[in-house]
Amino acid sequence: MRPMPEDGYPIVGFHDRIKGLYLAVMHSAITLAPVISRLAANEIIDNAQMKELESCRLSRFNYS
Repeated sequence: MRPMPEDGYPIVGFHDRIKGLYLAVMHSAITLAPVISRLAANEIIDNAQMKELESCRLSRFNYS
């Protein structure tokens, strides 16, 4: 079973409510892993906001 976000696009980034939880959820992980892992490492280690991941944030969903 592979995770698939509702809209089909990856979810990557820190969770808004659970401190320290970093998400990387996508169906195409095998092809995106090299790029996502590099960008995610920059966000996790350097506390940087990578502009390449802006459209992949969990906040694009309106959840309560």
